Amino acid sequence: SGICVGRGYVNDPRRTAEVFGDDPLRPGERICRTGDHGRWQPDGTLDFLGRRDNQVKIRGFRIEIGEVENALLRVPGVRDGAAVVVEGTDGANRLVAFYSGARAIDVGVLRDGLGQWVPEYMVPSAFAWLETLPLTPNGKIDRKALAALAAEPGTGGDSTAAGRAPNTPTERRVAAAWAKVLGVPMDRIGRHDSFFDRGGTSLAGVKLAIALDRAVSLPDLTRHPVLADLAELMDARSGQDAGQDTARAVRTPATLPVPS
Repeated sequence: SGICVGRGYVNDPRRTAEVFGDDPLRPGERICRTGDHGRWQPDGTLDFLGRRDNQVKIRGFRIEIGEVENALLRVPGVRDGAAVVVEGTDGANRLVAFYSGARAIDVGVLRDGLGQWVPEYMVPSAFAWLETLPLTPNGKIDRKALAALAAEPGTGGDSTAAGRAPNTPTERRVAAAWAKVLGVPMDRIGRHDSFFDRGGTSLAGVKLAIALDRAVSLPDLTRHPVLADLAELMDARSGQDAGQDTARAVRTPATLPVPS
């Protein structure tokens, strides 16, 4: 509102009626609905939450990207940040966050930081550090460039540091299955990664169970989404099966010749 508000769109009365109107707080003045989302705080300050057209739907939840970005900027060490939506290999949307700062931040710290301000379903499935975020000629964040970068294989994954790489045969088997189902390079998968944090969905979980020869089920994956935990569950079951086979062999008497 104020003296900067125009009269409307030229020769477009319908759009003018949709966007421009009377100011409810200042009789006789006009307001313009900008399409931005904001939230009044008890102390009188106004939080900018982003554009109305930046709302997306991921895993059945409606997400305001601007709110995610504001939460990202609250994390210590993040200088600038943006989030984009990309389509995964299973056709489902996933949220990828890009940020700049003095150095890359541990993904666990980023997730915990965002978790203080937004619900779990709004935390991006992947993060990527850039020295600077790409800008348009107008000086705004180039979201198209970020979306193209997020769609590249391996972008936004957790870098697997020494000691975090899968280190048992079963963990490596699970990591290979994750890589196939999620479309993520195997060397970007760590043993402490969560399947659903890496963009996995229920449909992807079913595909994972098939890829692992049904050694685990979707409920197993829901209860044990971390790679190392899922591999440990598979090893435990494999050991139980081996023990049962041994027990059956002991209980079955050998056929011996009867002396005459």
